[in-house]
This record gives sequence, structure tokens and C-alpha cells, in this order.
Amino acid sequence: MTVQNPHDRFFRESFGRVEIARNYLEEYLPADLCRLLDLTEMMLQDGSFVDEEMKEHQTDIIYQVRLRSGQTTYIYFLFEHKSYPDILVAFQLLRYMVRFWERQLKDGQPLSPLIPLVIYHGARPWTVPTDFASVVTEEEEIRPYLPNFNYHLSDFSHLSDEAIRGEIWLRVSLSVLRAIFDPHLREGLGDLVTLMFQLREQRTGLDYIRAILYYLSKATEKIRREDLQQALLQQGAEGKKLMNTIAQEFIQQGMQQGMQQGMQQGMQQGLQQGMAAAMRQNIVELLQLRLGVSETIFQVRLSQINDLESLRLLVRRAATVESVEQFEQALTVL
Repeated sequence: MTVQNPHDRFFRESFGRVEIARNYLEEYLPADLCRLLDLTEMMLQDGSFVDEEMKEHQTDIIYQVRLRSGQTTYIYFLFEHKSYPDILVAFQLLRYMVRFWERQLKDGQPLSPLIPLVIYHGARPWTVPTDFASVVTEEEEIRPYLPNFNYHLSDFSHLSDEAIRGEIWLRVSLSVLRAIFDPHLREGLGDLVTLMFQLREQRTGLDYIRAILYYLSKATEKIRREDLQQALLQQGAEGKKLMNTIAQEFIQQGMQQGMQQGMQQGMQQGLQQGMAAAMRQNIVELLQLRLGVSETIFQVRLSQINDLESLRLLVRRAATVESVEQFEQALTVL
């Protein structure tokens, strides 16, 4: 099992929620198009049409909706998480759309309208054309003989937080996506965390905050974990409690990576070594995140511990101790 791309994971966590996808369509689709859609019964569809080699840079989600006339149609979200615009996105969209229609025909269904949307949050503004024919030629006389379509683009790369519209769920998700490539993310991190904490009273809000924390810790090198820790501490007791949620993600991921490494080696010894190495790293990251200690302070002593049960105990202690001295004592009694 491979570790899911953090951009892919966060986009699915966000736009896989019907309330966020619906609010996005209400706020950002052209008004005349939005009026044609009945968004009261949107249904998320299974499956993806993105090529394996493109999954590092693209994520897709499909919703079934109805037109006001009663006809079934589909909204195709393509999330571009490159840091730069790609002129071939229209060609990639065409391939994905044809695959969708081929699946409909295979299932004995009539072809349905498919509306392609591209959401982009890279470091540079989107400057490439949003129609397919422009990828192929500039000659107007040739275009009638080519397949052509337009996709609706939302470029959040340089949009200010004040310009982001929508209900709180949507504004938080788009603000996070916009910020991830922002060179000034560190300076604005406190305001971003304050905005996301507005969700804490909402149903499933804490779970979503947890997803945001994981995304911020994994998808960018523009902030350090100490920066995230400081921003969370400004939120009081709830922020301190949530600091541990990132560490728990590291623990689970590290265990999976260790197990995968061991299984690939095909040796029980390799499995145990991989798990032990992952747990030692999780301990270091927990202490660094929660107590602000240097990542090297305990590495030598931890490297001498290979017993998995002892390491599991130290992981739990690293997640609960209130001081370096308390963890030092836990190390001493082993």
C-alpha cells in the first residue's frame, strides 16, 4: 500500500464533502450555467480517470447532478496540484472525458453531458488557454475540423483570503489550498489557523481540522513544525490537544512504511527493523512537535533500542509527557 499524495488526500477530504462541492459550484460557476443545475441532490460517483503517471499532479472527482429540465449530467472536478500551469491539461481532460463516456457506453447508458472544471492553486498564475483547440493550432480556419471544448478554470494561486467567497467550510478549504504554495505562508499561518478553528463547533469540524493539520505538515516545506506548533498554541487548550493529531498520522504512516519495507525484503528481520526505524522517527517527531526539542537530542539513545514493545511504550510516552525530563525518565527505566 503506497502513502497517498497529501494534495490528493486533502482535495478528496474537502471536495468529497457534498456541502463543500455544492457551495463551490454556487459561488464560482458562471451564473447562467449554475441556473441550469439542480444542486439539491448531488451524488458523488465512484472511480477515477486520471492516468497512473499523472496521479502525482492531478486528482479527479465526479458528481452526478440533474439539469432543471430533468436530464442527468455530471460535473468533473480536476484538481491540478502542480506548482505551475500546464498547457496540456485540456488534452488530459479530453482523455478523461472520453474514458468516462466509454464507461457509460459499456454500461449500456446513453452519453450524458459532462462539465469539466479545473481547480488550480500553484505558485504561478494560470496563463494557458482554457479551450482544447488552442493546444493544437492557432489557425481559425482549421478549428471547425477539430474536437473542441472549454473547461471552467478557478485559479486560486494569487487570490487573497478576502476575495475567497463561500460558506466557512469552502472558505477554509480554498484558503488552505491557496496558501500551500504561498511563499509568505509562514507569516500568515496564524491567521489561517484562526480561520480553520472556526470549524471546531461544526459537526465533523474537528476531523476536518485534523485533515488540514496533516496537509500543512506534509505538503509544504515553507513552514516548519515549530511554526505550526506555535500557531496551534495560540488557540489555547484545543490547539495543544490537536498538535498530537499530526503525530498520530506520522505514527500510522511510519508503521505502514516499515511493514511495507519489511515485506518487500521478504524477511521477518527486515520487517522488524523497518517498524523499529519508523517508530524511532515517530518518537523524534512527536517530541519535536510537542516540546520543541532538537530532532537530534535523543537519536543516539533511541538508535540503541530495537525491541518493538519498548518502542511502542516510548511512542505513547512521547505523545503524553509534558517535559523533556519526563521523557528522559521514561528512557532511563527501560
